This record gives sequence, structure tokens and C-alpha cells, in this order.
Amino acid sequence: MSVSPEQGDQRVRLVLLVGVVASLGLLGGPSVLVVVSSFVFMLAFHEFGHFVVARLTGMQVTEFFVGFGPRLWSIRRGETEYGVKAVPAGAYVRITGMTNLEKVDPALEHRTYRFQSYPRRMAVSLAGSATHFLVAIVLLVVLLGMVGIPDPEVWQVGEVVSGSTADEMGVLPGDRIVSVAGVETPRFDTFGVVVRAVPGHDVSVVIERDGERFERTGVIGERLTQAGAMSGFFGVGAEHPLATVGPFRAVTGAVGRFGDLVVLSVEGLVRFFTPGGLAGFVGGAVDGGGPGAGSAEVPSVAPDADDGARMLSLYGVVRLGGFALEEGIANFLWFLVLVNVFVGVFNLVPLLPLDGGHVAIATYERIRSRGGRRYTADAAKLAPLTWAVLFLLIGVALVALYRDIVDLPDFG
Repeated sequence: MSVSPEQGDQRVRLVLLVGVVASLGLLGGPSVLVVVSSFVFMLAFHEFGHFVVARLTGMQVTEFFVGFGPRLWSIRRGETEYGVKAVPAGAYVRITGMTNLEKVDPALEHRTYRFQSYPRRMAVSLAGSATHFLVAIVLLVVLLGMVGIPDPEVWQVGEVVSGSTADEMGVLPGDRIVSVAGVETPRFDTFGVVVRAVPGHDVSVVIERDGERFERTGVIGERLTQAGAMSGFFGVGAEHPLATVGPFRAVTGAVGRFGDLVVLSVEGLVRFFTPGGLAGFVGGAVDGGGPGAGSAEVPSVAPDADDGARMLSLYGVVRLGGFALEEGIANFLWFLVLVNVFVGVFNLVPLLPLDGGHVAIATYERIRSRGGRRYTADAAKLAPLTWAVLFLLIGVALVALYRDIVDLPDFG
């Protein structure tokens, strides 16, 4: 059976894609493959949101592809071509008539994005971020109701520092510190307050192991704080056992935590995209470090109060996701929650080429439309700003990649 040149090219591309996937697995391990696959699915689901809403509102959708670059496989169903492309870096959906610059058959004008009412255009533009928010809330419900989350009210010893007071007393991971110097320590922050207040003192410590309690005595270690004062040091790290809640509390708790994460993501973005934030970010790449250089300021992961000038690249986020997966399914689900919330919020920044730019344009056109006459923004005039934003994002991505290669934050 003969093979056409196009089919041969597709097979070569498929072999190359398989080779890239295999290389990722060999170099980064299974965890990297899981993280990358999760990202591809997340971005494809984002575009699927646009696709579904566009179809429901009567718009013409001509393409829905997973990946970019050369086509590996495709099939046409009705007026839409579905397929897979060689670079698994996301997905895209092509909706007819997104701007006034696109030439469209007059017979199809009524099915273009630009022809639709303001509510319909808003629905399509917001659908992508809505998918991220939906995924985040569902994962939060799963975490709260099925997997469990760390209970801040209960703690046990997670690690013991070698040579510390805890090590000398024979404290082991899994132990509970019931009291220190006669003061009960049900929470880890209470334990820390008591220990820091008695540096160099000989105190009694009540320990619970496998349901049995026993007492040890020892001298609390000492160390200097940044302010130059002496503080007590015991030498244990906390571990909070996972606890689940009922369905109703899982849903309400998920919504509440989702709202908190949205606020944190917005604050992180505002702090980063300021002259000072960007200057500190670029300066960190030039300096190669400095105070706080080892901490990650990634709103999609965890904002850092001390350094507002750090953003992880895709490489850094994949490394963080791999670390989270190795630490357990609960940590990985939290990682996916944080990434989805951040991507959803970031995508709503009111600048093209982000979805928020389409939201802003649709809203501006709606405000300018009066007396039954519809105002249409000139996309050509917005092109310079769009390119400026695109170059800024590319620049941030390149600097972030450089910083993550030479100074990747310690995720441990």
C-alpha cells in the first residue's frame, strides 16, 4: 500500500512527538509526564469552554486543535475540523470574525463573534477562565470532602533536626508534643511561642507515641533572630494529618477558599506588574540572587510576602508540580488548584491577546453604542498595544526561564 508524502510527514512528526514524550519521561521521570499532561488537558479544557459556548450561541467554529505547529491528525465533522498538532503546548479554537479586520463571507456574517450581542460575546470570552475556576472548585471539593486537607488544629512531628534538643530527647517523626514546660501545645504555633520563650532553659517535655505518653527533660537550644535577640530552638518540623469534611462543608469551604485564592492571585499580579516589581524581577536575573532570591513569587503557587519580584517559568512550574506529586496526591491536587486559579485570573487581565482584552473591548463597544447605533472598535488601532503586551509577556517568560535555570527556588 502506497503512502502519500503528507501521510509520511505526519508519521515522522508522530515519531518525533513520541520521542519527545519518551525523553521527558527519561529525564524528568513519570511525575514530569503527569504534570505536563495535566497542563495540556487544562489548556485544552480552557479552549473547549470557548468552543462549547460559541457553538451554543450560534457562532461558527472552524477549528479545534490540541497542540500547535504541524498537523498530526485531523477529522472534519460538519463545519469544524478537530485534530492534534505536533507541539503539545496547549490548544486553540478558531471562531469566525473575532475582529473587524477578518474578511468573512457576507452570508456568514450573522454567525461571527463580532456580530453577536454583548452578553453572547461576554459569555464566549469568559468561558475559558470559567473552566479553570470550575476545575479549581471541583478539586477543592474533592480535597475537602474525599482526600482531606491538613488540619491546622492537630499536629505531629514531621521531621527532627539532627543534633537538636528534640534529637537528644529521642523524639521521632509521628510523635505528638503534648506540652513544654508545663504549657499544653495543641497547635504548632503555640508550641513555637513556648519554645522561643525559653532558650537555654532546662524544661520538661511530654511526648505521646502510639497512644502512650512519657516525659523527657532537656535544655532548649538557642539561636539568634534577625533582630539580634536570643530565641529558643527545639528542632522539629510540623506535620498536619489530613482531615475530611461532609459534602455541604466541602462545597461551602471550597467556594470560600476559591475566593481567597482569587484575591491572592490578583494581589500577586498587581504586585508583580508594577515598575518596582518588574525592576526587581529583572534585577534578580542580573544579580543572580540576593535576599529572597531562593523564594518563589508565583501567584499560581504561593505569593511570597518578602519578594514581589519573582515569577516561575513553565519549567519552574513543571518542576514544582513534579515535587508536589512526589509528596502525595493531596499536594498535587492543591498544586493544580493554585495553577488553575492563577491562570484563570491572569487570563482576565483586560489586555489583548488575553481573553480579558476581548472582555474589555466588548464592554467598551457596549458603552459607546447609543441610540440603536452599534459602535465597533478598530482592531488595527489596538495592534501596537497588543504586540507590546505580547513582547512583555515573552520577555517575562524568558527572564523567568533564565532565573529558574540558574537559581531555581528550593521547593523543599
